[in-house]
Amino acid sequence: MPLLSADLINKSNVLIACCSLFALLFVSCITTPQKPQISDVDKADAHTRFGHSYLQSKDLKKAFVEFQQAIKLDPRNKYALNAIGLIYASPEFGEYETSVKYLKRAISVDPNYSDALNHLGVAYLSMGNYDEAIKYFKRALENPLYLNPESALSNMGYAYFKKDDYLASIKTLKEAISKYSDFPRSYYTLGLVYLKMGKIDNAINEMRKALKIVPDYSDALWEIANAYLRKGENERALEYFQKVTEISNDERKRKALEYIDLLND
Repeated sequence: MPLLSADLINKSNVLIACCSLFALLFVSCITTPQKPQISDVDKADAHTRFGHSYLQSKDLKKAFVEFQQAIKLDPRNKYALNAIGLIYASPEFGEYETSVKYLKRAISVDPNYSDALNHLGVAYLSMGNYDEAIKYFKRALENPLYLNPESALSNMGYAYFKKDDYLASIKTLKEAISKYSDFPRSYYTLGLVYLKMGKIDNAINEMRKALKIVPDYSDALWEIANAYLRKGENERALEYFQKVTEISNDERKRKALEYIDLLND
């Protein structure tokens, strides 16, 4: 049997070594894959989802922290900007000027972002700038893809009411009711307009329509109770003040209890 030459042995050894190295690298690639990198935008989206979860549970402070984290990672996250603007405009914060700044940033990212346009209108409404509020409600409604037009339309009706333009308010609210009949706030606001105009029976009828949709609508119950009081129908007023005490646990409940005491004397 012929012996292998030294040169052939060396070549064989090199080939074996190369094959071993290739096999080692191949196995390494299979067993230890690289972890995908998570972008700042993805991280921001995660914080935004957490923020909305806290917002739904009415934990505004934790929601605020999550949304702030989101815009630090992605300054153009319109959803987080809108949510922060909404939180600043809430009664707990009441910082309307700051709310406006964040909402305008959201709109600068997406000029057709109707939720932010509607919320900006609400911020201006809270500041008493009714004309500016109406302008943004109209802009929100220009978007045919807006998912909550009933909110902007009802808000616009309320803005006209606050301007003492009752005819425009009634027209807007009736339009809202004709298009979105299951939205209780439109009936409630129309009731407020009728109360202001001294049309008490009309007001009560509209408030009752709101209650058919949301039976524990505290604001509507309160206004109906006071409307009956104005009419001198104390028994009916007492009935609705009692309902207010059953669902409220705030200053309004205290006032309702005071009325009940007075009416029972």
